[in-house]
Amino acid sequence: MKTILIADDDFISLEVLKAMLASYSLKVVSAINGTEALALAQAEQPQLIILDYEMDDLTGAEVCSKLRQQEAFNKTPIVALTGHQSSTQLDHCRDAGMNETLHKPVAPDALTQLLETYNMI
Repeated sequence: MKTILIADDDFISLEVLKAMLASYSLKVVSAINGTEALALAQAEQPQLIILDYEMDDLTGAEVCSKLRQQEAFNKTPIVALTGHQSSTQLDHCRDAGMNETLHKPVAPDALTQLLETYNMI
């Protein structure tokens, strides 16, 4: 079974995304901040990582940058989750090595397309 890691410090957003993913045959692990996301990424070695851009301790871009420094995560798809579309945030995400951006609120068809793109389903 493929594993997906999602990190979001907004409990409701995290639970909604987990509920949306429940209909797929995936192992879903979740983190409530960037530090926890780093630890879970190491422990679980997920095939796809979705990181909220704005988390209290580390931004999604900072977590991505730290993961990209490790060979194990060079090719792992990492997606930014954001409620904003500022060019500065998008630039930070690209510079950190994120593959793409998923916008909140997440539409079910956008999530399905993302999972198909990265061969998760």
